[in-house]
Amino acid sequence: MRTDSLVAILAMAAVTYLTRIGGPWMVRLVQGNRRVEACLSRLPGSILASLLAPLVFAAGSPEVVASAVTLLVSARVKSMPLALIAGVGTLAILRRLM
Repeated sequence: MRTDSLVAILAMAAVTYLTRIGGPWMVRLVQGNRRVEACLSRLPGSILASLLAPLVFAAGSPEVVASAVTLLVSARVKSMPLALIAGVGTLAILRRLM
C-alpha cells in the first residue's frame, strides 16, 4: 500500500472518530433543561425508526413480519439479543418458505 493512501485512510478515520465523539462532548458543554434532555434521550430511537420503516415496508412481507416479531420479542423480553435472534430467524424461515 502506498504511503499517501495509508495517510489518507488514517486521516479519514481520525476525522470520522472526531465527529462521533464531538457530539457528546459538545452536549456536555450546553446547559439544558428537562424538556431538551427528554427530547435528546428519545432522539436515537426515533432516528433509527425513521430510517428503518421505509426500508422494511419497501422490502416485502417477510421483512414486515420479521420486524413485527422483533418488536414483539423486544417489548416482551426486553432483551435486544433475543429480539435480534427472533427477527433474523423469522426472516430466514419466511424467506426459505416463500
